[in-house]
Amino acid sequence: MAVFTEDSKVFQGFIDEVGRIAGDAAGYAKEDEIKALNRLAENFRRKTDDFYRENRKLNIGVVGQVKAGKSSFLNTLLFGGQEILPKASTPKTATLTKMEYSKDNMIQVEYYSVEEWEVLEENAAVDLDDEIYSSAREIVEMVRRNGVDPLTYLEKGYDRKEFGTYEELVANLNDYVGEDGKFTPLVKAVTLYLNKEEFQGLSIVDTPGLNDPIASRTIRTKEFMEVCDVVFFLSQSGSFLDKSDWTLLSSQLPQKGVKKLVLIASKYDSGVRNVLRLQEEDDIFGEDDNTADTIPKACKIVRKKLRKRAKMKVEEFVRDLEGRGSSPELIEVIKQCADPVLVSSMVYNMTGKQVSEYTAEERNIYEALTLFSEDMEQDLKLLGNFDEVKELFDEAVREKEQILEGKAKSFIPNAREELRDLLRSCLEKTEKRLQVLEESDREQLQGQKKYIEGQMGSIRADIAVLFGEIQAKLESEKVIAIRELRDVGKDYLNVKERMGSITKKGTYTTGHLFWKKNHVYTYEEHYSYCIAADAIENLKKFAMDASNQVEKVFYEALQVKEIKRKLLNVVVNNFDMGDEKYDSSLFRIMIEESVNAIEFPVFDMDISDAVDKIAGKFSGELTSAGEKTELSAALSKAVSGIYNELCGRLGEAVQEIKREVAQIGHRTEENLLSGIMEELETLLSQCEHKDKEIAHYKEYAELLQKELK
Repeated sequence: MAVFTEDSKVFQGFIDEVGRIAGDAAGYAKEDEIKALNRLAENFRRKTDDFYRENRKLNIGVVGQVKAGKSSFLNTLLFGGQEILPKASTPKTATLTKMEYSKDNMIQVEYYSVEEWEVLEENAAVDLDDEIYSSAREIVEMVRRNGVDPLTYLEKGYDRKEFGTYEELVANLNDYVGEDGKFTPLVKAVTLYLNKEEFQGLSIVDTPGLNDPIASRTIRTKEFMEVCDVVFFLSQSGSFLDKSDWTLLSSQLPQKGVKKLVLIASKYDSGVRNVLRLQEEDDIFGEDDNTADTIPKACKIVRKKLRKRAKMKVEEFVRDLEGRGSSPELIEVIKQCADPVLVSSMVYNMTGKQVSEYTAEERNIYEALTLFSEDMEQDLKLLGNFDEVKELFDEAVREKEQILEGKAKSFIPNAREELRDLLRSCLEKTEKRLQVLEESDREQLQGQKKYIEGQMGSIRADIAVLFGEIQAKLESEKVIAIRELRDVGKDYLNVKERMGSITKKGTYTTGHLFWKKNHVYTYEEHYSYCIAADAIENLKKFAMDASNQVEKVFYEALQVKEIKRKLLNVVVNNFDMGDEKYDSSLFRIMIEESVNAIEFPVFDMDISDAVDKIAGKFSGELTSAGEKTELSAALSKAVSGIYNELCGRLGEAVQEIKREVAQIGHRTEENLLSGIMEELETLLSQCEHKDKEIAHYKEYAELLQKELK
């Protein structure tokens, strides 16, 4: 570990260098620029201080959105499939859960501080629909509903509970991190100390994510990500690398110093079941590249699609990094994601059980897959695919020293790249301010200010019209979608009648009264029947068509690029780029920054449970009228259930997004216009001593240019 001691001098040298730059810039830079420099140095210090701790562990993080299957993944990886870590957490109650070795089995619970809880209660009292406030209301209401006096736990800060068996661990853990746990809403983080030799030298963390609506938990998660060495990033196969996943993966992880990044396509069985269907005798099924009638064929289709998407996203990001002159180390980390590992934790756990031992959820999966399997044992192993994950995990543990040494070597390159990006941003803004000041006098700037003030009413009105149109579009698309969902559902209510035949034996007699001979003959008797697989197929198709119809609502109404273009046009048209009173050199950048910051929520709905419900209810050929009627009724009920749920959630999502659209419009208007006016006020005040201020900006620009060389 001597190499770390030697490097510590270099690390301290970098911190001192950033401090010197902040000191040199103090007389020139704006307050937010100095804060950004100090924050960079503080984050670097935190990472290196953690790195030099005695017996420093290998920090392994499991990252992904809620419902990505992180708890199942960790239960399979660390506890042989036993359900130790609770599933089905919500974003409101998800906590950072850390697991480490200890001779004594113990749960350590960290509660919110009194100050943090006061902030939560203040947010809960705000009657706004923003997620920060609604989440705070939900947490405070949960505490009230559970009959817990929060102050008792907030003041002591921590609780420790010993346990002797996994059963005791689960019972205690559910109280603190379970979705309905008595103390869950008061808990910020949990550490499990386990007497398991394989945990020695490791700190394994299940993170709640970086989009946590509770600020204090987000800070804790970000602090851990700053010191994380290895990350298993989970993205559901059914929505693989969607916008939220990719933002987290590309903007948060590699730049923080992660050295080994493993991309996991979780819930592999769900993705496979989406492309399975029974082959028809009279179709050209074999030529269909998007569906399959056996599990191995379906696996091949899904694997190809997911790897193609991962490769495309990684190549696109690498080109962007290379264009920005990013370090080779950072690029190599991202390249590790080009070949994702496809796993199903649940299916892998099924391989070690008898069918009679399956849970209801596992039995449904088994029944749905059996229709497409010639060798169920082998197909379950194919879908589980967890041995590859275990090997990657073991490899990371074996390579602990190399990973840490590599991290030590990348600290400075990564930090210098972050520093350069910050300095380049400061320089660009400084040069624009200098240009405006050099090319304008006080009278011109005053005229520009009055001109912009005169246009503000018009800009506000145009922005309101634009976002009002978006809200109206959402409502009209919702009405159309609900009508079309009803029509689509009708197409899937009838279960196809199949024709079958059975060979039967008959007899007839020849001869006369005193001599007779019996003859046996065979004949084909035809009959009609239905099978559950056809009803399941109808249900899957309806679910897919219905989901596409719902997604179309948001696609049609929220064309983000078009909205950004229109919003930019509103501002540009009102400011009249050709008018001599308007100087676009600085303000256009501000406009584009405001517009590019706009992000709309993405509607996502998991209907796999509804699709699976019918799977285990019927089996074999259904020949009687009663059985057929019962199957049709079950299908009709399932279709109706999906329709009602989709319509309900669509209505809720539209209302939520309409509120968000209104807030986005208001924020855009206020941030943009206040930013422009604040900048103008600064420039106007600087015109009082124009030559001095110009010289000041030039000195600052020269300082930044010198540091960037």
